[in-house]
Amino acid sequence: MRKIFLLEDDQGIREVLEILLSSEDYIVHSFSSIKDFRKRDRSVLADLYLFDVMLPDGSGIDLCKEIKEEENNRNVPFMIMSAHASLGDLKGICEPADFISKPFDIIHLLERVKSVIAQQ
Repeated sequence: MRKIFLLEDDQGIREVLEILLSSEDYIVHSFSSIKDFRKRDRSVLADLYLFDVMLPDGSGIDLCKEIKEEENNRNVPFMIMSAHASLGDLKGICEPADFISKPFDIIHLLERVKSVIAQQ
Protein backbone atom coordinates (compact mmCIF):
# COMPACT_ATOMS: atom_id res chain seq x y z
CA MET A 1 0.00 0.00 0.00
CA ARG A 2 1.18 3.49 -0.82
CA LYS A 3 2.04 5.82 2.06
CA ILE A 4 1.09 9.48 2.18
CA PHE A 5 2.57 11.88 4.71
CA LEU A 6 0.00 14.59 5.34
CA LEU A 7 0.97 17.85 7.05
CA GLU A 8 -2.09 20.02 7.73
CA ASP A 9 -2.72 22.13 10.84
CA ASP A 10 -6.49 22.45 10.38
CA GLN A 11 -7.91 19.50 12.29
CA GLY A 12 -11.11 19.31 10.22
CA ILE A 13 -9.30 19.28 6.88
CA ARG A 14 -6.72 16.82 8.20
CA GLU A 15 -9.39 14.41 9.45
CA VAL A 16 -11.39 14.57 6.21
CA LEU A 17 -8.26 13.91 4.16
CA GLU A 18 -7.24 11.04 6.43
CA ILE A 19 -10.65 9.40 6.01
CA LEU A 20 -10.79 10.00 2.27
CA LEU A 21 -7.27 8.78 1.54
CA SER A 22 -7.56 5.80 3.88
CA SER A 23 -10.80 4.76 2.16
CA GLU A 24 -8.79 4.64 -1.09
CA ASP A 25 -6.33 2.19 0.50
CA TYR A 26 -3.54 4.65 1.19
CA ILE A 27 -1.69 4.48 4.48
CA VAL A 28 -1.86 8.01 5.87
CA HIS A 29 0.61 9.39 8.38
CA SER A 30 -0.75 12.76 9.44
CA PHE A 31 0.85 15.60 11.33
CA SER A 32 -0.49 18.92 12.58
CA SER A 33 2.82 20.79 12.79
CA ILE A 34 6.39 20.72 11.55
CA LYS A 35 7.46 19.82 15.08
CA ASP A 36 5.23 16.71 15.01
CA PHE A 37 6.42 15.85 11.50
CA ARG A 38 10.06 15.95 12.61
CA LYS A 39 9.24 13.33 15.28
CA ARG A 40 8.08 10.81 12.64
CA ASP A 41 9.59 7.36 12.28
CA ARG A 42 12.26 8.06 9.67
CA SER A 43 12.48 4.39 8.74
CA VAL A 44 9.03 4.73 7.13
CA LEU A 45 9.37 6.27 3.70
CA ALA A 46 6.60 8.18 1.95
CA ASP A 47 5.29 7.64 -1.56
CA LEU A 48 3.82 11.15 -1.50
CA TYR A 49 4.07 14.22 0.70
CA LEU A 50 0.92 16.36 0.93
CA PHE A 51 1.71 19.61 2.76
CA ASP A 52 -0.15 22.77 3.65
CA VAL A 53 1.86 25.97 3.23
CA MET A 54 0.93 28.00 6.30
CA LEU A 55 1.60 26.03 9.47
CA PRO A 56 1.71 27.24 13.07
CA ASP A 57 5.45 26.66 13.35
CA GLY A 58 6.75 27.35 9.86
CA SER A 59 6.23 26.94 6.15
CA GLY A 60 5.39 23.76 4.30
CA ILE A 61 7.28 25.22 1.34
CA ASP A 62 10.52 25.50 3.30
CA LEU A 63 10.05 22.01 4.72
CA CYS A 64 9.45 20.68 1.21
CA LYS A 65 12.76 22.12 0.07
CA GLU A 66 14.54 20.65 3.08
CA ILE A 67 13.08 17.17 2.56
CA LYS A 68 13.84 17.15 -1.17
CA GLU A 69 17.52 17.61 -0.30
CA GLU A 70 17.54 14.31 1.62
CA GLU A 71 18.93 11.43 -0.43
CA ASN A 72 16.03 9.02 0.22
CA ASN A 73 13.42 11.67 -0.70
CA ARG A 74 14.82 13.06 -3.95
CA ASN A 75 12.29 11.20 -6.11
CA VAL A 76 9.29 11.37 -3.78
CA PRO A 77 6.62 13.71 -5.16
CA PHE A 78 5.16 16.61 -3.22
CA MET A 79 1.73 18.14 -3.44
CA ILE A 80 1.27 21.52 -1.83
CA MET A 81 -2.08 22.90 -0.60
CA SER A 82 -2.73 26.55 0.16
CA ALA A 83 -5.47 29.11 0.47
CA HIS A 84 -2.97 31.98 0.24
CA ALA A 85 0.03 30.96 -1.88
CA SER A 86 0.08 30.16 -5.58
CA LEU A 87 2.16 27.82 -7.68
CA GLY A 88 4.27 30.80 -8.76
CA ASP A 89 5.22 31.41 -5.11
CA LEU A 90 6.91 27.99 -5.04
CA LYS A 91 9.17 28.37 -8.08
CA GLY A 92 12.78 27.79 -7.21
CA ILE A 93 11.94 26.75 -3.65
CA CYS A 94 9.93 23.54 -3.64
CA GLU A 95 8.85 22.60 -7.20
CA PRO A 96 5.94 20.33 -6.25
CA ALA A 97 4.46 17.72 -8.57
CA ASP A 98 1.09 19.40 -8.06
CA PHE A 99 -0.53 22.33 -6.30
CA ILE A 100 -4.01 22.37 -4.75
CA SER A 101 -5.79 25.66 -4.01
CA LYS A 102 -7.99 25.77 -0.94
CA PRO A 103 -10.86 25.40 -0.71
CA PHE A 104 -10.72 22.31 -2.88
CA ASP A 105 -13.12 19.73 -4.22
CA ILE A 106 -12.42 16.45 -2.42
CA ILE A 107 -12.97 14.26 -5.49
CA HIS A 108 -10.71 16.50 -7.57
CA LEU A 109 -7.98 16.33 -4.91
CA LEU A 110 -8.23 12.54 -4.79
CA GLU A 111 -7.92 12.29 -8.58
CA ARG A 112 -4.82 14.46 -8.48
CA VAL A 113 -3.28 12.40 -5.68
CA LYS A 114 -3.86 9.23 -7.73
CA SER A 115 -2.35 10.86 -10.79
CA VAL A 116 0.80 12.04 -8.99
CA ILE A 117 1.36 8.66 -7.34
CA ALA A 118 0.77 6.82 -10.64
CA GLN A 119 3.56 8.85 -12.25
CA GLN A 120 6.16 7.35 -9.92
